[in-house]
Amino acid sequence: MDFGGDLKTLAPSSIFQICRLSSLNGLLKLIAVHKVASLYFVKGELIYATFDTYKKKKLGEILVEKKLITENQLISALWAFQHKKEYQRIGQILVERGYLERDALVSVMQEQMRQVIYDVLTWEEGHFFFFKDVSPEDGDILLDVNMDCLMLEAFRRADEKKVCEAVT
Repeated sequence: MDFGGDLKTLAPSSIFQICRLSSLNGLLKLIAVHKVASLYFVKGELIYATFDTYKKKKLGEILVEKKLITENQLISALWAFQHKKEYQRIGQILVERGYLERDALVSVMQEQMRQVIYDVLTWEEGHFFFFKDVSPEDGDILLDVNMDCLMLEAFRRADEKKVCEAVT
């Protein structure tokens, strides 16, 4: 670990800004009760984000929910995933079999990453740890969104949620 601290002292948005302004490369691990998120930075830009534990909906479930693939296509791809001799990710199998366009896969995975950011930016308790020069293992589909835009959208959503809760 190269540096770390308490989220009560430094909010996730402040940590993101430190990473950006310092042009850091590496892994930012955020840990709260029953929540762990991994965020990867290259030259201070956020490129990849995932939940390690909680709230992680599987890609196949999302694709079926969005009606981008059928349940049978998912079952077929999962069967292939389990029986392949070499490691291949489920999204890659779906694309290779022609069940899903690569652009649709990229779009869904980037939306998953944005959801991680939106959630993490609301965390007020927990700890953070930064590990220099660590890259994502599954980093072939990366986040391609301006961090300022992500943070503004996260704060807008949080404000909207507070208004809705106040009304009900």
